[in-house]
Amino acid sequence: MSKRQAIIDVFVARLSALKVSDGIVKVDEWIVHKLSEKDMPAIVVRDVSSKPDSGTSGSLSYSLSIEVDILVSDKNTTMKSLRKIMSSVLTAIGTEGDDFIEYRTYDGDDTLAEHQDHFYGGSRMKFSVEYSTAAWEM
Repeated sequence: MSKRQAIIDVFVARLSALKVSDGIVKVDEWIVHKLSEKDMPAIVVRDVSSKPDSGTSGSLSYSLSIEVDILVSDKNTTMKSLRKIMSSVLTAIGTEGDDFIEYRTYDGDDTLAEHQDHFYGGSRMKFSVEYSTAAWEM
């Protein structure tokens, strides 16, 4: 398995460990189909870009951009509950304990919300992860 996949697996595992009281129902990577309201709140993890930089001889250093989308739709959901989920996500991702991630940063978020017959919205949280591999590996 590539380190890149291992990093995504860490993100998915940590977010999947969030309690239902944190508001999370489903966590997956790269969902490309439409989610129904019964699947929400949900989190989608995407590794959207990677910038390699030649490291020391025989290695490559990467800066991996990861987006974590939080999707909500419920008549009882509010911005307060969305922010609670965002806080839980940030805490879970910021937890130390993976030997292969050299450095991680939180690059901010974009949040959208709409009220019609009930609340629709979500937030895209952006992270950068730096890690190294042997030359010509990912």
